[in-house]
Amino acid sequence: MKVFLKLFLLLALAVYLVFAFVRFCKSKADVQCDKVTIVISDADKADFVSEQDIRQILKDTKLEPQGKNLSDINLVKIKKAVDSHQFVHSSICYTRPNGELIIELSQRLPVLRVMPDKGEQYYIDANANRIQHASYPADVIVVTGNVNYDKAKKYLATLAGIVQQDEFWNDMIEQVNITRDGKLELSPRLGNHVVALGYPQDIPQKLARLKTFYQKVINQVGWQKYSRISLEYENQVVCTKSE
Repeated sequence: MKVFLKLFLLLALAVYLVFAFVRFCKSKADVQCDKVTIVISDADKADFVSEQDIRQILKDTKLEPQGKNLSDINLVKIKKAVDSHQFVHSSICYTRPNGELIIELSQRLPVLRVMPDKGEQYYIDANANRIQHASYPADVIVVTGNVNYDKAKKYLATLAGIVQQDEFWNDMIEQVNITRDGKLELSPRLGNHVVALGYPQDIPQKLARLKTFYQKVINQVGWQKYSRISLEYENQVVCTKSE
């Protein structure tokens, strides 16, 4: 009797699921899209992408969904079009039974602005991917000196990731200069000193050492005490006093 009851319940559930699926497909075919909602998840951090940008993309690619049946809307093509914007990091597109199309996206946030001695300027995101220079303001670290994209991608990826994830360094580092021999120099926002990181290796360890030095030493002696702080040598912090 119990086995029969279980089979009956399973059969009833299967019938219900088929009925619900058919009804949903039918209702989706009959419902027109009358609203497009665009959600930019990190709009509070930057405004490299606007709702108007996305609506213009839909218009330019002839993918404007309003007035179409939900079943006729190609979500794959819409996502591909949205992702083509150079400042869109990722997006998802879906519809609701009430006729609403939702586009949710996150931005590619620049963490470095590269201004080489030779060549064009551009931005780099946290994954060390290049973002072509555009007419967007971005308060990010500036990289100068002997740098091209290959060097930036190879040597600055770690630094870019640390800066984005650590509020202290995001607020502290103002400029990175790459010398002719390929060494890194940091210019902090506080004080008049230069931080010599040396060759771009063991960057997390060097920055951890520098943060400890700032917290335990600089906060005691003052930000104007030194003109140069070097972390080129393992487990050492070598300072040059200001004149």
